[in-house]
Amino acid sequence: MIDHRSSYGLVTHFDPFLRIEADTLALADAAEGHLASPVPSCPGWSVADLVWHLLEVQQFWGTVVAEHVQDPATVPEAARPEEERLVPELRAGADRLVKSLRGAAPDEPVYTWAARSDAGFVVRHQVQEAAVHRWDAEQAVGRPQALDAAAATDAVEEFLEVSTPFRTKEAAPVGGTLELAAVDTGIRWAVGEDEHGTARWQRLTDGTDQRPDALIQASASDLLLYLYRRRPAGELPVTGDVAVAERFALRTGTD
Repeated sequence: MIDHRSSYGLVTHFDPFLRIEADTLALADAAEGHLASPVPSCPGWSVADLVWHLLEVQQFWGTVVAEHVQDPATVPEAARPEEERLVPELRAGADRLVKSLRGAAPDEPVYTWAARSDAGFVVRHQVQEAAVHRWDAEQAVGRPQALDAAAATDAVEEFLEVSTPFRTKEAAPVGGTLELAAVDTGIRWAVGEDEHGTARWQRLTDGTDQRPDALIQASASDLLLYLYRRRPAGELPVTGDVAVAERFALRTGTD
């Protein structure tokens, strides 16, 4: 049996390829018959726009990995299909992406936008790309489902590691410390900012006695949706200063 956890640096045990495929196909299922519906979590987008976004993203990263791309400018720009072809193309594209990712060694050097420039990063990040946008589509049609707990737990840590080091220019200082506790997988993280506005985080071990200014105890799914600004801190069980939790979510761009 393949140990995806060690191969891809995952926090939890799950098959990232199965998750990418399952969440992409679930998005396609939700989109069927609802392409004109607005997507509340992606203001200004319809479900058709959301389908096209994920299709385009997956085509790009599948090409990057399959062709060992180092310069993203060499990847041809994709053409948006006619509306009736969007969902079928998304389904076919998910299969192509997974085949491309499975065929690459995790340490295969490729272009990424992160400090880690290998196919393993692409695999890990595409899990949450598909998962969060699946939730967007399901929410748009009135039937949102929780994200997979193991995959969401890994995505929370990847988000803290990759997306939160520096806050956006318009964001206010967090002004306190925050603990995120995934109640379903038992993993906890402490996060905060230094005097330069750089985010610092650590995974907490059992017995660590933290006294954060704010504590969010929620499912891994809700924690990830909170980080992606899909679930406001005020909707989650927060102990302590809710404003600290709100400011932390607003410090990072999620485009």
